[in-house]
Amino acid sequence: MLLKLRVLGFFVCALGLVSLVAQSAHTQNAKEDPVLERMRKDITYLASEECEGRGVGTKGLDKAAEYIADQFKKAGLKPGGINGTYFQPFPFATNATLDGDSSLTLIGPGEKDRVLKQGTDFQVMGTSASAKLTAPVVFVGYGVTARGIKYDDYAGVDVKDKIVIALRRLPRWNDKAKPFDGANKDELAGLEIKQFRAQAAKAAAVILVNDASEAKDALIPFATMSKGIITVGIPFLQLKREILDEMLRDGAGKKLEEIEKDIDANLKPQSASLKNWQMTLNVKVKRTEHPVKNVIAYIDGKGPLADEIVVVGAHYDHLGYGGFGSLAGGGAKGKIHHGADDNGSGTTAVMELARRFTATKNPDGRKMVFMTFTAEERGLIGSRHYCRVEPLFPLKSTAAMFNLDMVGRLKDAPEGAKSKLLALGMDSGKGFEELVTKHNPGFDVVKDKSVFGASDHYSFYQQKIPVIFFWTGTHPDYHRPTDTSDKINVPGMRRITDYAEKIIDDLRTMPNRPDFTGVGNPATVGGPKGPRLGIIPDYTFGGKGLRIEGVSKAGPAELGGLKANDVIIEIAGKSVADITAYSAAMASQKIGATIEIKILRDTKEMTLKVTLK
Repeated sequence: MLLKLRVLGFFVCALGLVSLVAQSAHTQNAKEDPVLERMRKDITYLASEECEGRGVGTKGLDKAAEYIADQFKKAGLKPGGINGTYFQPFPFATNATLDGDSSLTLIGPGEKDRVLKQGTDFQVMGTSASAKLTAPVVFVGYGVTARGIKYDDYAGVDVKDKIVIALRRLPRWNDKAKPFDGANKDELAGLEIKQFRAQAAKAAAVILVNDASEAKDALIPFATMSKGIITVGIPFLQLKREILDEMLRDGAGKKLEEIEKDIDANLKPQSASLKNWQMTLNVKVKRTEHPVKNVIAYIDGKGPLADEIVVVGAHYDHLGYGGFGSLAGGGAKGKIHHGADDNGSGTTAVMELARRFTATKNPDGRKMVFMTFTAEERGLIGSRHYCRVEPLFPLKSTAAMFNLDMVGRLKDAPEGAKSKLLALGMDSGKGFEELVTKHNPGFDVVKDKSVFGASDHYSFYQQKIPVIFFWTGTHPDYHRPTDTSDKINVPGMRRITDYAEKIIDDLRTMPNRPDFTGVGNPATVGGPKGPRLGIIPDYTFGGKGLRIEGVSKAGPAELGGLKANDVIIEIAGKSVADITAYSAAMASQKIGATIEIKILRDTKEMTLKVTLK
């Protein structure tokens, strides 16, 4: 799982938690059951030294991909990747620098070409790719597609192999009474989203122009976005408003300001080809690239639902030899982080489900697409690429996505109790909670109304696709070399897979596709640069507040006196009822601030002062 404690703004070090039941009993049971045998075989290989922790840049990651593809093929699934393969290859890039001066030339109706000046007339964006090309220009409004309100700047215009110009932000940006697409406003306005959308439309390049809300019309420095991780392979530049205004007056017969006002008033796109204009650009960016690939296979649907799709997914990558995302400390640098639970377990479950659905006796239903994503640990890279850049199966036909991430550490419950399983996304699709309840074979299902943006289901959720996410929580081996296959509760993993199979079969065959309902923003805390408390939350806690499963050594929580098993009930005067409320409370705090945190320790209420980092 993407370092969810990083995404939530936590840097953590797990402390003593309840251990699993002796693994020898699981091993003995596995020898008696062919399903357990093959699941154990799968996870043992994925977490083996041969797979090198399945880190980006290792040969082991490719070996794992080949293994998964081979299992899909043996099960009888069709290849769902590129060119008749099981793979969706793509590069993702990091750490960009400008590699000399880039150039941009306007070719218009006048006699002379106009050479623009970098840093004055235009700027290269930090997520740009390098390229040298000449192409016609198309104005695409704000460059957004908002399915919720049926607004699409790309509808009806041919942008293939052309340079598109898109405005920054969104229509009605400052209108709080009538925000564009409601709660999706901030997501759609993202600069990288505009770049993703342009590439998905097969544009040759995308040029950003400040909208009217940017009074100073300042150019964004290259360094602002140069450290991001991207999977986009087209140039991205920014151009001054006055230059676009000149092009629009000639090509569309309107001023830029008039076009913006028309869009705000009517929410109707004003996209148009600027027929008299071309651009020649030579963008020079040096970026470190890593070749990676998703593994995708499918089973055809049959009957009236055959054209609709259910996605079953898990990420198969992990941290390799540590470094980025590792919680093991300096002493474990260079050691294989095996990633048996995270996420060899979810990948194993997906392969097992693929085998079962190819053998189903009732083939009528939706198409089943099985995906194992790459580079999830680096920021949901594989699923984001699939959903935003290159959806190989139509997203508009995708009825639901079921995600399995970290399902290998189910804790066997004491006699008379039930093992806890976390299920998220219940409110993202109409009827999902009833579906999960209907098929529950005896788990204590901890349902969370949030979507939780730290695993691959979130990429689909952002596309307004209903999602369900199963996992079993964190543990002391999380993101450490000690997350090995011998610690996996294989019978427990099989129980979760059995449960998932029944839910997925209903998703495959129910007459009406589930309505997307949405649950608001995922549980996050200001991103990696936000304030950090230094805790591991107990995601299985069913009481009021947020129970602490562990605290990081010398982190703000420990220095302030917080301990494992404390329950946070208030942060800086804001009540904390659950993980979502905790996230919201932390998001409003500032790094370096000293705040009061109210906790329950056993049954005693205490208030502690903590300085955030």
